[in-house]
Amino acid sequence: MESAIQFPDPSKRDLNIQKIAVLTFDIEDAKWDGEFTDALSLQIAKHLPVVVIERDQLSKVVNEQSFSKTGIIDTQTAVRIGKILGVDALVFGRGSALRKTDSHGILHNNLIDTVSLKLVKIESGQVVVNARKKPGANWSTWKLTKYLLGFGFIWSREDILIETCEYDYVVESLVENIKSQL
Repeated sequence: MESAIQFPDPSKRDLNIQKIAVLTFDIEDAKWDGEFTDALSLQIAKHLPVVVIERDQLSKVVNEQSFSKTGIIDTQTAVRIGKILGVDALVFGRGSALRKTDSHGILHNNLIDTVSLKLVKIESGQVVVNARKKPGANWSTWKLTKYLLGFGFIWSREDILIETCEYDYVVESLVENIKSQL
């Protein structure tokens, strides 16, 4: 059985990132961008050996300093926020939501169409991780196998699209991407 907490491969580069903050993602056409950010923070804390700063603490600093009224943050602004918070790295990004009604008439409104994520090292201002979810389904080997084993009757293309665009699935994929780049 696989452990619930996994750490990055020790052979990966050591960036000396011990304390990290995750800014609220700007998810266009979604009212759940805070939930997405919380899910991302949780997965980072679960899978990376770092301390994650509470989102409430972050929001207070961002609002007090009037850094971003639009939700769009560039690398320089991220570095300034990170220095104020005393963190080693900052994660931020933006994306767009997808609403899909399936063949059974069920509306799925917690889907991510696209999302981009950056992890910036505060000391250097360097973007050390760039991750992106492209539009559409994520046809991983497992998802393709699942679809083919069902001959397209048990799991449709639509099922795979919905499953791989749910924000929890997207968050898990993004954190796997972060782990692979660190």
